[in-house]
Amino acid sequence: MDILVKSVAILDPKRDGITANQSISIHGNRIKNVSRDPLEPEPGLETKVIDGNGLLAIPGLINAHAHSPENFLKGRSERLPLELWLFDLSWPPFTFSEREIYLACQVGAIDMLRSGTTAVVDHFWVNGVMSGAALDAAMSAYRDIGLRAGIAPLVDDDDKIKRLLIEREPILADAGVVSVPAVTAAEYLDVLAAFFEKWHGAEDGRLRCLAGPDGAQWCSLDLMRGAMDIARQHQSGFHMHVNETKLQALTCEKFFGKSTVAFLDDNDLLHENTSLAHCVWISDDDIERIARSGATVVHNSVCNLKLGSGFAPILDLHKHGAHVALAADGAASNDNQNMFDVMKVTGLMHTVRSSDHQRWLSAKTILEMATSGGARVLGLEEELGAIEPGRLADLTLLDLS
Repeated sequence: MDILVKSVAILDPKRDGITANQSISIHGNRIKNVSRDPLEPEPGLETKVIDGNGLLAIPGLINAHAHSPENFLKGRSERLPLELWLFDLSWPPFTFSEREIYLACQVGAIDMLRSGTTAVVDHFWVNGVMSGAALDAAMSAYRDIGLRAGIAPLVDDDDKIKRLLIEREPILADAGVVSVPAVTAAEYLDVLAAFFEKWHGAEDGRLRCLAGPDGAQWCSLDLMRGAMDIARQHQSGFHMHVNETKLQALTCEKFFGKSTVAFLDDNDLLHENTSLAHCVWISDDDIERIARSGATVVHNSVCNLKLGSGFAPILDLHKHGAHVALAADGAASNDNQNMFDVMKVTGLMHTVRSSDHQRWLSAKTILEMATSGGARVLGLEEELGAIEPGRLADLTLLDLS
């Protein structure tokens, strides 16, 4: 069925301002025409006509970093920094069945769809062993509900922070603080490769797979390199956490003798297909490396404030021309999946980072981050993020009444 939206206003971050009284025709899953002139349904084609009076069309918002299991953990904690918050999340009761994984994905998808988000990057974790069955449950949920989704299976096989704890307090080893990883690098890469083969590009490209190592402070170089190789084979993305907290940044510097970003860059892991969630504790040199590589920083403004992680240097990243996307992060560190909340907080929090108000983020820039920025993380920057003929018709209609 075709769709025709008549007499609608359009707010597209690739244009200046709002364009009033437009018509948008959609054929299949793509925009066919955008016109100031009135359009009519094509004869012989079944067409759903939407009266756009009082509506504003925007590109569908993209939540570029989420953790779907946390949709069952909203409001779980308060006044906890990340490292303590993570201990809470690892409790055995949060080892979900495939059915629970499926439902958690759908709960989050409903939250996102009701608030204008049409695509998500799910950095999907499990307590225990990452398995094909768990990934099938998550992908099936997105398949059934209709949201565009990229899943990056999150795994860690080398917890350097725990190793430092043991070095400082050896008695913790007897307490079981450090345990054998749930999965080895080789086992994860086997699961990841099979996941790509089964799901990447399914549902006419609506479902995508990404590589998703947890972070350099939690992963071996073998795991990260192997994951990047698989992502490149499928022309897909490599998604990971980077320096969300000061402890993570200092841990990586101790183990690598250089910053996390420099380590990734020097090991050929920083590319246009790389997306880095958080990047709160990064240096000027890191910013230059990120901008030069074409990698994308995914800014999680609400989460970083809730967990007290700090302020990512978004103004400096923007100044250097680095790509930035926005995300709600998991519901346990945000309490919802509403990207309008994320955009508002992002616009407000960075006004205190510079006394030069000309450097503050504009609404246009923030909308770009929440649309075309996220599209880049999915590898769909030419397909999403704008209302133009030929692009995928992932649109949000806002009621202005």
